[in-house]
Amino acid sequence: MATEQKHSTYLSEAESLLRQLPSEKLRVAVAIIAYLQKTEESEATEKLLLNIPDFGEFFREIEQSKDKLENTPSNQIASDEEVWQAYLASKQKWQEVYRRLANS
Repeated sequence: MATEQKHSTYLSEAESLLRQLPSEKLRVAVAIIAYLQKTEESEATEKLLLNIPDFGEFFREIEQSKDKLENTPSNQIASDEEVWQAYLASKQKWQEVYRRLANS
C-alpha cells in the first residue's frame, strides 16, 4: 500500500511540474519519459528471453550466421532460380513420399 501511495505522490508531483513547463521543454520531458519507458520495456523483454533455456546460445548462433552471410561475396549466394529449382525438387520428392504412403 505504501508503494502505491508513493507512486501516486510521484505522479501528482510530476504532473504539477510538467504543467509549469513551456511547450518546448515539455516536449523534451515527454521524450525523456518515452525513452525511460522504452528502456524499461526492453530490459523486461531481455530478462524474459534470457530465462528461456538455451535462448542466449541460440541467439549467438543466429548472430554468427548473420555475420557470416553478410561477409559472403554476392556471387556465392544462390540465385532466385537456383532456390526455386531446389524447392521444386524438394516438393516433387515429398509428393512421391505422399503417393507411396497413400498406396501402402
